[in-house]
Amino acid sequence: MKIGELGKTIIEGELTLRKLMAIRLGRQAAFLIVAAVFAFFAAITGHGLLWALCYQTFGFSALGAAATVFGFDVLIVLMGLVMGRRSYMTPEEIRVRFAREHAMNELRQSLALSAVAATMAGPLTRHTGRAVWNLFRGRAR
Repeated sequence: MKIGELGKTIIEGELTLRKLMAIRLGRQAAFLIVAAVFAFFAAITGHGLLWALCYQTFGFSALGAAATVFGFDVLIVLMGLVMGRRSYMTPEEIRVRFAREHAMNELRQSLALSAVAATMAGPLTRHTGRAVWNLFRGRAR
């Protein structure tokens, strides 16, 4: 593969990877927003009902009912945070990462090979080769 094609493959892989990462992070942000909205509305609408249930039905004191409502709110917020923080790479993202790394390795190998070839075919090497050849020819006489 030519160096230009390898560079193009690497750039395309990087762009695709960035796009997939943006989609994944967008999904993650959406889950966090849903969790925050749920926590907000649950706190508003459920406080009165839960407080009354704890106070009248279960016989808690006013402070005990308030502490129970607060504990429930914290539990809902923690569940939302845990669900929003989970982030797994998709199979497509993994495939693109492997393709990008493969192209990067090929590019490195191509550059190293072209550097070695340029060194071997360069004027300094030709001069040195000629000098070594003349040295051997001179001793053979």
